Amino acid sequence: MVSERRAPSAWHVIRAIARREIGIALRRRLVRLLFLGSLVPPLVFGIILVVRLMAEKAVGVNLGWDPVLRFLQVQVAPVLLLSLGLGTPLVARDRAEDVLYLYAVRPVAPWHYAIGKMLAVAAPAFGLLMVPGFLIAVMRQGVLPDQVHFLDSILLVAKIGLAALFLAVAYAGASVGPSAAVKRARWALLLALALFTIPDAINELIFGNHAFAIGPAKASEAMLSMLFQGAATGRGVAALAVLLAYGVLGCLVTLVRVREEMRP
Repeated sequence: MVSERRAPSAWHVIRAIARREIGIALRRRLVRLLFLGSLVPPLVFGIILVVRLMAEKAVGVNLGWDPVLRFLQVQVAPVLLLSLGLGTPLVARDRAEDVLYLYAVRPVAPWHYAIGKMLAVAAPAFGLLMVPGFLIAVMRQGVLPDQVHFLDSILLVAKIGLAALFLAVAYAGASVGPSAAVKRARWALLLALALFTIPDAINELIFGNHAFAIGPAKASEAMLSMLFQGAATGRGVAALAVLLAYGVLGCLVTLVRVREEMRP
C-alpha cells in the first residue's frame, strides 16, 4: 500500500525558510556579536532595578524611576543593527547568485518566500524586545509589589508586546525590502540606512521639530512615548501606522521582485 505524500502546509514552508536564514545568519561572527550585544541592556537594567530597590530601602525614599521605557529606548538600537545585519543580505544574496528559480521547482510560492524572509528578521527582533521586556516587568512586579499593581503589570506586558510587534515588522520591512530592490548586500544596507535617516531629516527640515514621524526610527520613538508616557496620542497612532506601512511595503517589494525572477 503506497502512502500518499501531502504537500507541506504554507506555515511549514514559511517557517522552514525563516529557520534556514536564521541558521545561516548565526554562522556569521558579526550577527553573533550583534545578538550578544542586544542582551547587554536587559542585564544592565535588571541590575539597576535591584540597585534602586536597595537604595530606596536604605534611604527610605521612593526614587520613582521606572526602567521599562528607558530599556526599550536603549534596546531599539542593538535590535535595529541586528535587523540590518540579518535582513539586508537575505534577498540580495539570492538574486546575486541567481538561485531564486530553485524555489520555483519546490512547493514555494512567492508569498511564502517573502513572508519567510520577513519572519527571519521579525522573529529575532520581536524576541529580543519582548522577552527581556517581559522579564523586567516581572522583576519590577516582584521587587516593587507595594508600588506596582498586578493589573498594571499585565497592561505593561501587553504594551511591550504591542511595541515589539510593530517594531519587529517595521524593521523587517525596512531591511528586507531594500535587499529585494538590489543585488548587493552593501547597497541594500546603504538603502536601508537611508530609510532610517533621510525621510525624517527632510521632514524636520521642512516642518521643524513638530513634524509627524515618517521614518521608522522617529516613528519608534513616538510610539514608545505614547505607550509608556501617555504623550501625544495622535502622533503615537500615526507612528503605529507608519511602522506597519514599512513592514507591508517591504513585504510587497520582496513579493513583486521574486515574482519576476522566481521562474524555473
